[in-house]
Amino acid sequence: MKTRTKIGVALGLLLAFGAGAVAQQTLSSPTLSGNEVVEGSAGIGGGSFFIPVSQLRNATALKLFSGAGAQTYTALPTDSTLYWVGTAPTTWTITTPAQPVDGEILTIATDTTLTTLVTVTANTGQTLNAAYTSQTISAGASVEFQYSLATLKWYRMR
Repeated sequence: MKTRTKIGVALGLLLAFGAGAVAQQTLSSPTLSGNEVVEGSAGIGGGSFFIPVSQLRNATALKLFSGAGAQTYTALPTDSTLYWVGTAPTTWTITTPAQPVDGEILTIATDTTLTTLVTVTANTGQTLNAAYTSQTISAGASVEFQYSLATLKWYRMR
């Protein structure tokens, strides 16, 4: 009789705690905006860190640009695609993000032809595998760079 009671109590506790754990996992919305974060850990006893959901799902942040005259911009780690819209500027100079992650991709695109207007410069401590100065990007086209942490270098992919 004592064995059955212990098993019953153990099963009861397991079901009670299991049901409680499941109830705590409820999402208020099944849609993710990409602004949410999850907490990660560097292992047992290691520090924790936050990872944006957009990074986990390999989403790209789109940043739109327009205007006249000389335009300069230093990309942020959350900027994956820089897109020029409308009338071309006189020049567009883009500096790569300050602390990119290994494999990070930076895409530059436009809906208008930018004739000999685009220059990409590497941020402090980084280099480009080939100079990208006064380049043309045609309407509907793009250029893409990918970062290698091992070489601290941005490689042109297309």
